[in-house]
This record gives sequence, C-alpha cells and structure tokens, in this order.
Amino acid sequence: MATMTTFISAFVGIVALIGLGATFVPVYARWRAYQQSAYLHIELPARLERAVGSRLVARERGAIIGALAVGGAAVLGFATGAFGDSEPGLTTLFIVGAVFAGVGIGTAIAALTGKKEVPSDRPRVARSGAATVADYIAPIERIGARVAVVIVVAVAVGLAVAGSSTDGPLFSVAFFAAAAVLTLVLFEIASRRIVGASQPAGSTAELVWDDAIRASVVRDLVTAPIALAVYGTIIGVFGLADTGAGAAAYVGIGAVVAGLVVALVASAISRPRRYFLRRLWPDLRWSDTADTATDAA
Repeated sequence: MATMTTFISAFVGIVALIGLGATFVPVYARWRAYQQSAYLHIELPARLERAVGSRLVARERGAIIGALAVGGAAVLGFATGAFGDSEPGLTTLFIVGAVFAGVGIGTAIAALTGKKEVPSDRPRVARSGAATVADYIAPIERIGARVAVVIVVAVAVGLAVAGSSTDGPLFSVAFFAAAAVLTLVLFEIASRRIVGASQPAGSTAELVWDDAIRASVVRDLVTAPIALAVYGTIIGVFGLADTGAGAAAYVGIGAVVAGLVVALVASAISRPRRYFLRRLWPDLRWSDTADTATDAA
C-alpha cells in the first residue's frame, strides 16, 4: 500500500478515534443536541436535553464504529495484499467507499438497537395519522439515491459491453456499484424499520424531537448509496472515454457534472434537513416544544 494512502488512512483513523472518544463526553452530547436545535430552528426543552443528546451521540458512535470496522478491514486487506494490488488513487477510493459503507451499517445498527421508553405513569401523546419514510426524507435524497444507483449499475454494464478489462476501471466501478446496491438495500429496509417503530412520547416536544432524530438517522443512511454511486459513476464515465466510446462518454461526463451541480443547488434551496417538519409539523410553533408545552399532538 502506498505511503500516501497509509498516511491518509492513519490520519482519518486517528480523527475517527478522537470523534469516538468525544461521544462519551457529556458536554459533547449537550453541544450536539443544541446544534441540532439550531439547525432545525425548534426549541429544545431543558428536560429533553440529556435524552436527545444521548440518542444523537449513540447514533454517531455507531456510525464511527462501523466506519472504523469496515474501513479498517479494507486498509488491512490492502496492506497485507489480500485484496490484490491497485493504483494508490484507486486504493484510497476503495477505502473511502468502505468507510461510507461502514457508516451506513453502523448507523443502521445503532438506530435499530436503541430503545426509548416513557415511564408508564406519564401520559402519552401520538399523532393522528401514521408516518412513512417519505415523510422523513426529501424526494431529492430518497429518489435521488435510487436514480444514482441505477446510473452506476448502467455505467458498469456499459464498461463491460465496451470491453474494459477487469484490471482497469471495470473492477473499480463494479465494486462501487455493488456497494451502492447493498447500502441502498440496507437503507430501504432499515429506514422502514426505524420509521415503523413505536414512538412513546409524553408531550408534543418529545414527539417532535423523536421525529427529528428519526429523520436525521434516515438521512445518514441514504448518504452511503449516494456517495458510492457518485464515486463509481465518475470513475466509470472517464473509463468509458478511455475505451473509445468517444463523444458519448464525454457527454456522459458533462451530464454527471451538471447533475451533481443541480442536485447540490436543489438540496441547498429545499433545506432537506427541515423536510420532516414541513410534512409532519407544518403548523409547529416555537412554543409548542418549550418546557411548558405538554398539549397532545
């Protein structure tokens, strides 16, 4: 494994370990809770500060552990030669892909194994209708992930048809396409389990914040297939250009770049972080999640 790749892997690993340690620090959990409150523009009652912070860092801890486990396995595989030899740039991309996959797996496990309970002697509130995954994540992310995965699979097939060798970009694109498909399947299954889980809440504020955490987890899960698909597509379209696909490949490159720009701009404008509020809490007021708010949802 190249020296630069080793250095980058070691640096990322150290940063991840520092981040993992921070999740066990109460002050950090408190900061993450209020950071989320600022992002979403909703009040965080003092009585929920500890519970919200704990759930946020538990999810973050799971993501980091997953990234360290899967990414570390990839680094070990390349360092020992178990995964064969490849160019330093591609090795780094493979490791990055493994890290993204690990984040998705760790996030899913942390979200599905965490429990939230309300003491039986407290009143419980619930929303009038059932929510679905579509209520927690914006279409640009939910549908965009599926489109991105279909595109990278199509690019991989195109490389195979064009006669690209397995020693070239075909193996790289196939790797990212397979990883994107697997993480998309994980997202589809885990997100439904997360959204379908019970929501014990003793106040409107608790229900709103439970929705906020669920939305955050679901958005974290969808990041992996999108990132892996984009990586694979970028490698693939340049690989197609090298196989003699000519103008069609360069048109594909332009389309990928234009699509990324449009997606980034649309995401910035639509503010997907607050999407669940527009869907589930369109009339939410700041006072509804204040310390004194206990009205039924």
